[in-house]
Amino acid sequence: MATFLYKTRGNSSPERKPRVYFTCHPEDFEKHFEKVCEDIFATHDCAVFYTETMTEEIEEKYKESDLGQMNLFVIPVTFKLLSKPNRAMDSDFRYAKEKHIPVLPIMMETGIDEFYSAKDKFGEAQYLSPYVQDMTAISYEEKLKKYLESVLISNETAERIRKAFDAYIFLSYRKKDRHYANELMKLIHSHPEFRDIAIWYDEFLTPGESFRQNIEKMMQDSKLFTLLVTPNLLEYVDGKPNYVMAHEYPDAKKAGMDILPTEMEETDKAELCSNFLEIPECVDPQENELFKTRLLDSLSKIAIAANNNDPEHNFLIGLAYLDGIDVEKNTERGIELITMAAEANLLEAMKKLYNMYNEGKGIQVDYRKAVLWAERIWQYYKEKYGEEDNKTLTWMNNLAVAYSELGDHRKALEVQEKVYALRCKILGEEHPDTLNTLGNLATTYGALGNHKKELELQEKCYTLRCKILGEEHPDTLTTLNNLAYTYGELGDHRKALEVQEKVYAFSCKILGEEHPHTLNSLNNIAGTYGELGDHRKALELKEKVYALRCKILGEEHPDTLITLHNLASTYGNLGNHRKALELQEKVYALQCKILGEEHPHTLTTLGNLAYTYGELGDHRKALELKEKVYALQCRILGEEHPSTLTTLNNLADTYGNLGDHRKALELQEKVYALQCKILGEEHPDTLTTLNNLALTYGELGDHRKALELKEKVYALQCKILGVEHPDTLRTLNNLAYTYSELGDHLKALELNEKAYALHCKILGEEHPDTLRTLNNLAMTYGALGDHRKSLEVQEKVYALQCKILGEEHPHTLNSLNNIAGTYGELGDHRKALELKEKVYALRCKILGEEHPDTLNTLGNLATTYYQLGDLEKAAETFEKVYALRCKILGEEHPDTLNTLNNLATTYYQLGDLEKA
Repeated sequence: MATFLYKTRGNSSPERKPRVYFTCHPEDFEKHFEKVCEDIFATHDCAVFYTETMTEEIEEKYKESDLGQMNLFVIPVTFKLLSKPNRAMDSDFRYAKEKHIPVLPIMMETGIDEFYSAKDKFGEAQYLSPYVQDMTAISYEEKLKKYLESVLISNETAERIRKAFDAYIFLSYRKKDRHYANELMKLIHSHPEFRDIAIWYDEFLTPGESFRQNIEKMMQDSKLFTLLVTPNLLEYVDGKPNYVMAHEYPDAKKAGMDILPTEMEETDKAELCSNFLEIPECVDPQENELFKTRLLDSLSKIAIAANNNDPEHNFLIGLAYLDGIDVEKNTERGIELITMAAEANLLEAMKKLYNMYNEGKGIQVDYRKAVLWAERIWQYYKEKYGEEDNKTLTWMNNLAVAYSELGDHRKALEVQEKVYALRCKILGEEHPDTLNTLGNLATTYGALGNHKKELELQEKCYTLRCKILGEEHPDTLTTLNNLAYTYGELGDHRKALEVQEKVYAFSCKILGEEHPHTLNSLNNIAGTYGELGDHRKALELKEKVYALRCKILGEEHPDTLITLHNLASTYGNLGNHRKALELQEKVYALQCKILGEEHPHTLTTLGNLAYTYGELGDHRKALELKEKVYALQCRILGEEHPSTLTTLNNLADTYGNLGDHRKALELQEKVYALQCKILGEEHPDTLTTLNNLALTYGELGDHRKALELKEKVYALQCKILGVEHPDTLRTLNNLAYTYSELGDHLKALELNEKAYALHCKILGEEHPDTLRTLNNLAMTYGALGDHRKSLEVQEKVYALQCKILGEEHPHTLNSLNNIAGTYGELGDHRKALELKEKVYALRCKILGEEHPDTLNTLGNLATTYYQLGDLEKAAETFEKVYALRCKILGEEHPDTLNTLNNLATTYYQLGDLEKA
């Protein structure tokens, strides 16, 4: 049997204190127990119970009497807890969920949110983190204090409850019979006459001086001494009578208490009488009428009444059953009594039900009931104080929050707009409460997808908070952070950068350049430079962050490794995939060592390694790694988790890169169906998958199907994100490409010109996305036969890419290759050859001879040799391409077969018909 121990503030007695149960992965106990207890005792005088070992299972028959009486479960969350079998997760947490006992997860590691939120783990349950990285956020200590206040009854409330009981019964039993004690309490309270009688029992306690004094006091206050009889009552401990035999029973006799022996398990009567002198006849609690009669006789001096259904009395007794205060915990009875009080319009009871249903504390979350009670409380205040009273408006605002939690954002918006109008009228636009409502309004518009309106309100809120509170106030900085996020949602990364740089400046000033929050701000700025296409600036900032984190945290700290991982990604964005691979392999090795192979950060790095192998042309290695990531995510997160689906999408891409477009289509259709089910048809991730499906249909030659899907994606993105959002513009580019594939080059030109104008306006002429669009325009001019215009545009693209990305960047080389192709279209094959040879040499140097892009260039060179009439050189080059493609892609890959066809044609022209 698992042995329970306890810890209290100052080693005081745990008697009658709120009960907190601490459970964790066995390997986490030493690391986290003392700190969690210290944090809890800093604000609350409670008893923290735990088991002697964290591996020994708690027997089912003891769960209700032990775990079932706890007011709160506290669980430190680590990757080990979430990924390895352990009692805390597999048994304790499941029991708490089943019994609706509040659970407080405390997040002890970063980067494990996806695993935490898996359906078979904590799901949508909120956690607290001692490692909050946002300087504007409410502190962990304050959040913990508020949470404990919301789930643990205060001393004052406990005293009110105890005064509401009709009487007390003293229950005496051996510690190993706790489960019988709980069963006996239920039997007593199953009789309506005894509902309001409390039962005092020495749960989990170890006898001592204060223990003896407390028992004596409780005996004086109790009207009946109930003795729980089992064979354990007759045991001697180290040759001496047990505590009940030696102290409790004799003290009760001495005090002249009525004694009711209750036999829960057949016990030797002669031995019982020998050890418990003058013991009355035992009663069997299963014989209901006799048991009830003996109880009534013993309690006959107490005026047992129904208390006239007084709402406050019902509320307090309901709280007693809800929290197990001097009665057994009985959630159903507690809710029933509190609901009776609430329906009688007792404000305390209505608020209690709202909080319970809204937050799932002690009961299943039920947002519909939370809305019902929020509305009842709002009506109560409105009728008592009028519509414009501050309390009325506060609960009107709570009603809006409840509607949001229910997912009814339109109803929430309707209520919040009314609250905002009333607060503007009564308090003025600049009052803190008015501004809080304005911030909530902005958030609700965002939840409805209206980010433009969200931005408008946040900007107004920020301006007013700057004026009233100052630029450096936490509330002002919170709004500034929200602004940056919204600009990002709208695709306006330049404005997001401006805001982030402001936050960074404040962080440097207030916290110093080396503070973790400041480094996070700098890292965000680097990310935004990346979004803007300025990867060199992003690299510079990320290297600075990495150097500082190495200095402050050490090379192997998880945050340092994340920064190194980000550095690798930036090298990849700059086209230096070999450097990216080198860093990613270093990160992966360290993460495997420190965090383990299955940690989310490790899996993210493995996924990026796979991507980099793909960029280097090794799609078979990429496939191997992505399949490993997918298998692990299916096992840990489940097949339907968003991250698992993203990995499945990536797998589909790799199959496409290997030429197996039918397999890619099969996987993408699976992803799309699951995302429609889980996220909805209009979710950005669902639309990304639909766009991928369209691209795959295009690869399979079904351009009409591709067009149909891309038009659907574009229409939905215009509706949800807006015409100018970067994602919408990418889809517009894709649409133009599909029209070209269908031969409608004029329509393609129209769409490309529209996309280019919008890109110039939103991102600027030199942004990579703008240059890609300009390159598409050039291709369309070429398709329309205007090769001189195409060349003019391509040379503009190439010049800008040389300036921004450098001559050796893959995108720059793509442009140079396109220019070579256009010279070929214009009949200048010698110029085309010169440029293609330059591209080939650079690609061999940067990517290696076997990279697909290098092989494509070599194939283009062979074609140019053919066009110049150098058939021997063309045949030699095609043979080299063919051999490499057989080795890398396989003999049946479409690109391999195209090369074989070109080789046959060349041999035919050489007159070698047998070879052809």
